[in-house]
Amino acid sequence: MASPIFVRGLSRSGGTLLVTILDAHPDIAMSYELYPNLLLSETGEQMDLHQLLDTLSQSRNMKAASKKIEDRNLQIFLNRCPRGGLDNKDVAELLQKHIEEGQNFLNLEGQMRFIERCCLAKMQAIGKSRWGLKCLNQFEDYAALFPQAYFLNIIRDGRDVLASQLNTGSFKNTPKQVGEAWSNTHLRFRSLVQKSIIKGYEVFYEKLAQEPEQEIQNICEFLDISFDQSMLNFYKKDLDIYKTNHLSMNRISKPIDTAKIGRWKKELNEEHLKGFYSTAKAAMSVFGYFEDKC
Repeated sequence: MASPIFVRGLSRSGGTLLVTILDAHPDIAMSYELYPNLLLSETGEQMDLHQLLDTLSQSRNMKAASKKIEDRNLQIFLNRCPRGGLDNKDVAELLQKHIEEGQNFLNLEGQMRFIERCCLAKMQAIGKSRWGLKCLNQFEDYAALFPQAYFLNIIRDGRDVLASQLNTGSFKNTPKQVGEAWSNTHLRFRSLVQKSIIKGYEVFYEKLAQEPEQEIQNICEFLDISFDQSMLNFYKKDLDIYKTNHLSMNRISKPIDTAKIGRWKKELNEEHLKGFYSTAKAAMSVFGYFEDKC
């Protein structure tokens, strides 16, 4: 039975770094951010799959295909497929099989089965034996579809997460909203693990950055795989992610370091911290980030 590896990390927590480390393992193929909600339009509708198939098949490349798609969600999904080693022709072939087997994107199972096809295609193409990708907070739903799945939740100091979101990309959440999302995600993950609803392991970004070899060995032990030195040398590997654009490219193109730990001390002001602590103070204490002065 399949035992995929699902990685969850609040945006700017190090999730892409962790996925890239795993993708460097000789037995693991990771496909990054293929989220099921992106297979439906923003209004919750399904695009005509035969029309999508024609668009993919008749386009010269993925970029050209995505430009012909009006829906923003599906554009994002298609543009992320190359991170998993798939071009438009590959996705067209997988969609054809999906349609022939009577599948669609109208429910989570149909969406996830298509994503599974995408991940398996990469896994088989590069001769590996396990697949994985980032997941949403729907941990129970993923586990219901894949009972043997392993879940990794990467936890980073919420203040550093906030600082990164404020200064990188185009994130729009307020400090209060970031604190709430940080608390809810990590507390719920821990609760599901404690109740044995999911098989999960917490990866602390700070420990991964400060003691990378030891922490990667711990992750390998949890995943029941052997540690491989290539995981530490991920930035030297010819991985699919390096052939694409990604917001975290600068950080994943070099060895793990501790440069971004504690960035909040210089980048956040009192108003930022007040908003963040209003929803995250208790959880910060639970996860060992509490400071008396907060």
